[in-house]
Amino acid sequence: MDLIKCPVCGEKYSSSYRRCPFCEEEDRPRKVSGKRRGGHHVAERKHTHSARGPLIAVLLVVLVVFSWYLFGGKFMERIKENRGNDVETVDPAPVDPAPVDPTPVDPTPDDPTPDEPTPPVVEDPEPTTPMVDPSALTVGTNVGTTLKKDDSGRFDCTIRMSDSIQLILRGTDAAATWSSEDTSVVTVSADGKLKPVKAGTANVTASVGGATVRCVVRINN
Repeated sequence: MDLIKCPVCGEKYSSSYRRCPFCEEEDRPRKVSGKRRGGHHVAERKHTHSARGPLIAVLLVVLVVFSWYLFGGKFMERIKENRGNDVETVDPAPVDPAPVDPTPVDPTPDDPTPDEPTPPVVEDPEPTTPMVDPSALTVGTNVGTTLKKDDSGRFDCTIRMSDSIQLILRGTDAAATWSSEDTSVVTVSADGKLKPVKAGTANVTASVGGATVRCVVRINN
């Protein structure tokens, strides 16, 4: 009997078989052990299922999870941006324009309003000096002396031609107006500074707040 060697499993089988009986045995889901015809021992062959399919599936799942871990956030942001762009690009509903009244409007009113009179400009009144009590006033000098008052209420001041004396009105914060009744004897400046002209006697007055203070100035050589 002629034997044929299987090019797949390498086993020899009788030519009466159309296909290799050993390969057919491996395709079955059971284990076969026994002896071959002619007394030869048939080696036990285990049917092993291919592990390629499950391994590839596991690799694909791992790849998908890893890709989602790396790029899932960006993918979701991209989707949100596309949705936002779709919302922004929605054309608003057309709005009908307001109807225009064909009646012309006269810009000039029939009864113009008369111009209102301009109120007069009121000038601010000049500041007034508060009233001053003459009895509360005294006269001093720039050298620190206070002039004495006589029975008639006048102050007395005696100076020499070479003296430089300034009269100071005390008892009020308002500025006094000074004047000399005899400028040929003595003159007085606006701030009360005396300037002797010649020996003699002259009255110098100070006016402030309705009060007048008189001072007798005696000029000695």
